[in-house]
Order: sequence, then structure tokens, then C-alpha cells
Amino acid sequence: MPITREEKEKLIAELADEFGKAQALILTDYRGLPTTQIAGLRNQLRPMHSGLHVAKNTLVALALQRAGLPVPEDLLAGPTAIAFCNTDISGTAKALNDFLKDKDVKIKGAIMGGRILRGTEANALATLPTREQILGRLLGTINAPGGQAAGVVAAGIRQILYMLQARVDQLKSNPPAEQPAPAGG
Repeated sequence: MPITREEKEKLIAELADEFGKAQALILTDYRGLPTTQIAGLRNQLRPMHSGLHVAKNTLVALALQRAGLPVPEDLLAGPTAIAFCNTDISGTAKALNDFLKDKDVKIKGAIMGGRILRGTEANALATLPTREQILGRLLGTINAPGGQAAGVVAAGIRQILYMLQARVDQLKSNPPAEQPAPAGG
């Protein structure tokens, strides 16, 4: 049963809103995939604050225009599913690649930062470090100078303690001779 014009407008508005919020959109073919597998992929993407939409290409093109994003006409040929990434682009791309690797469908391209990515550029998104990895590296970079400064201070204190301990050991092995008390007084 065809959808009404009002339903189409509502769908376009919802898609435009989702696409406008997303950091990246990944376009993929879904021909031949059973709906149960597509639902499984949606469930896999949900914890990453990502999702997957399947809609008519004409509606997707209108939603992209409304969201102020480029419309890759060549990538909107044939059945197209669009994964939207709200926080973890790499995690979403990796999940898609893992899901599609043993299937006959591939990633068509992506839209990121207002730019259309095709072929190897789109597939390279899956090789980026995850959000957690990036945050871990950032924390390590922020922490490194403090740790180095603490190490330098501790080394200086350690050297003084070693010097004092060496003097104590020297005095224990060679006690100073008793000196006579000063005369006079």
C-alpha cells in the first residue's frame, strides 16, 4: 500500500533531523539481506548511538537536501540503507564492515563533514581508532607531563636519600675518632 504525501513529508522531516545530527552517514547496499539480519544490525548499532534507515532514494535525497548535506546521486542508485553515526564513526563503520564481510553487499560511500567519501575513503572509516581509543590516547598525552615531572622530582629526592645513606654507612664503618674537648673556659 503506497504511503500518503503527509506520511512522506513526516518521514523526510524525521530523516532530515537524524541526518542533521549525525557526524557521518554511511551508505550501503542491502539487496538480498533478510529483514531479520537488518534488524540484527540495527540492534548491534544501537549501543553505539547509531542507527540504520532504509527508505526510498528520492526521500533520502530530499532529506539530505533539507539537512544541508550533499546529495550523492551516484550512491543513491539501487537499494540503499543509510547508517547514521552520532558519536562513534569508527565503531559504526567497523560494525558495518564486519556485518557485510561475508555477504554480497558492500559499503557504497559515506557523507562526513559535508563531504562525500567514495570507495577506499569510505572504507577507511573502519580503520580509524574508536572513540574510547582516542580518549585513552588523549588522557595519556595529558597525563604524561605530570608523570614525567613527578619522576624528575622523585629522582632528585632519591639521589639525596642515597647520598645520605652512603654517608650513614660510611660513618658506621669508620666511626670518627673522639676528639678532645676544647681547653679553656
